[in-house]
Amino acid sequence: MTHLTPKENLLRLLYGDIPEWVPSYSYYGPHPGVEEDPPNMSVMNSYLMGGRARGMVQGQGFKDIWGVKCVSVEAVGGFALPEPGNFILKDIRQWRDIIKAPDISDVDWEKVAKEDMEKLPYSRDNVALYYGPGGGYFLQLMSFMGFNEGLIAMFEEPDEVMALFDYLHKFYLEIAKKYIDYVKPDVLSLGDDTASERAPFMSPDMFREMFLPYYDDFARLGRNRGIPINFHNCGKSGVLFNDLTRIGVSSWEPVQLSNDILEIQKKFGRSLVIGGGWEGRGRLLSPDVTDDEIRESVRTAIDTYAPNGGYMFAGAFTPGSTDDKRTQHLNEVLQREVYEYGHQFYKH
Repeated sequence: MTHLTPKENLLRLLYGDIPEWVPSYSYYGPHPGVEEDPPNMSVMNSYLMGGRARGMVQGQGFKDIWGVKCVSVEAVGGFALPEPGNFILKDIRQWRDIIKAPDISDVDWEKVAKEDMEKLPYSRDNVALYYGPGGGYFLQLMSFMGFNEGLIAMFEEPDEVMALFDYLHKFYLEIAKKYIDYVKPDVLSLGDDTASERAPFMSPDMFREMFLPYYDDFARLGRNRGIPINFHNCGKSGVLFNDLTRIGVSSWEPVQLSNDILEIQKKFGRSLVIGGGWEGRGRLLSPDVTDDEIRESVRTAIDTYAPNGGYMFAGAFTPGSTDDKRTQHLNEVLQREVYEYGHQFYKH
């Protein structure tokens, strides 16, 4: 019999203790089939989101606050990506003429925060509230320029890239400082997908010089409030956490299988919570994959990475369309097994 709420159990993990059961981090809201166990929820700053929600619902795409046209991609379940071949910044040296921050002098942040909180499907008593203050400088640059031109700009014009980052950072940080104390999150969530399946997109030295100071400035919002700091980073980005842990990052998701997860756990112990250790790949993507095979994959991940604590399951099958009933079933099987096996794991 458990004694903690899902929120209490997750926060126990994030503060460095062994949880009562293995939590399952949620990316998209309530887990299908296990609505009784919602450990976390993200509050989205509706001002920064702009017309995203409305545009996606209507299937017409949207422009973000910087003017980047984003479109829904059916093959990944309707998620939005910058429209291919329609990048707004061709030459990094011209960013001052193209990238213009909106005027936020008259925004009522208390009202925005209140309305955003009212949209949450759960009470604050039931879920740990994550707040991401913005940033994502690497992905922001790629959305402006595309990967080819963006990566070349980082190498050829680092001073101009950093001047752009500084401009973006001041804008995002000003909003975060005004918004965060109205929301009072349980966890500060930073993120920037700075790695591919094989390696980071930049050297550790470039990461340390070009990106870390801005993440550190945001992390200070969490450090000053005494709340855990999470970092979202896809790909093989483990080498970057030598620096990220020094600025207070204490959890990371999604930790994909390209990383040497056991070695990372050996190095950091429970001071860096690992969220991941599972991916829908190989046999799990076969059309005839069975429910039992999915359940076994969950047990394998938990058995491998959860024994010493410091682990939360984080993963899901990505739908192949916006109306993919098969994937919905697979995710229900997946999350039900995380719930049932994870709730018994520390009782063995």
